[in-house]
This record gives sequence, structure tokens and C-alpha cells, in this order.
Amino acid sequence: MGIGAFTDRSNKPRAREMENSVGTAKSNWEELNDFLATTLKLKGELKFYGVNYGWTIRYAKSGKSVVALYPDRDSFTAQIIMKRQLLTAAYEHGVSDTTKEAVNRATDFKEGRWVFIHVDAKSGIDDVFTLVNARLSVR
Repeated sequence: MGIGAFTDRSNKPRAREMENSVGTAKSNWEELNDFLATTLKLKGELKFYGVNYGWTIRYAKSGKSVVALYPDRDSFTAQIIMKRQLLTAAYEHGVSDTTKEAVNRATDFKEGRWVFIHVDAKSGIDDVFTLVNARLSVR
């Protein structure tokens, strides 16, 4: 089972299907997508990352991934690759304990830690905003 709802490569989801999937988390989904595309002017594209991850909207700047959003049932997951220089910043910017735990659990890869933040209707998305802004501050 993947982290997103759309794990069939041959079934590319449409925007409306993704919005319907996130269901009760739709307001968080829309706010975050709007912030990324309109405020930060990041380019979003639909990508497939295999059956363990599924279809995602990947936002990038200068060809480098900033954040990927995986729609799920009544929720979604934001994946942010945190470079090592940003790990301390994640704690200093007042992120929640849940996000700190996600950073601690994240697997280290060459490009940094893959931090996955689950967002549902009850979750705030402030931590995602904070980490995305921190991610963009380091080149």
C-alpha cells in the first residue's frame, strides 16, 4: 500500500479526482497548493513515483524538488527533502512536536532527509509552510 491513494501508474488522476480524494482535508489541500503555485511561484507537475508512493503533485524550483503532495483518502502527505543544514532550523522555527518526530524518523539519503508530514482536516499546515520556506532558503 502506497502513501497516496493513486498508486496505479496506468491511471493518471485528474485534479478533480485528487480534490475528491482528499475529501475533508480539501481546504488544507487547496490552501497549500495555492500558496505553492501563487505565492511562491513554484511549478507544479504530476509525477508518478512508483507503487510505494503513487501519483503526486511535485513542486519544484529551478528543476529541484521543493515539496511533493500525495493525495490520500480524507488526507494527504507532504514530502519535503530537508538538507542537513535545515535540520536544526526545523526545530528552531517552532514546528510542532509531531513534525519534529517526523524529522527524527526520516531516512537519510544523499540529498537529505525525506520528511513526510501527514495532513488531514484537523491538521494545521503551518509546519509545512515553515519547512517549505526553510527549504527554499538554502541552495
